Amino acid sequence: MMKKLLLVVLGLGIIAGLSSCGLTKEDLGMAKSRPDETQVSRRNQLLLPPDFDVRPAATTNQAAEPQE
Repeated sequence: MMKKLLLVVLGLGIIAGLSSCGLTKEDLGMAKSRPDETQVSRRNQLLLPPDFDVRPAATTNQAAEPQE
């Protein structure tokens, strides 16, 4: 009975020790994957076209129809 308890405690200690190691976590797929800072690129700033504020001219058909 005592041998079983000792083996269980020893086994849990080994598992806890290995799981705290960073390389073991990576090998088991438990570690978070971070992007490589050399592979990350910045996006260009979004620009509005120069005529963005200009509204299209209303045609006579659109001006005569009532708005719903």
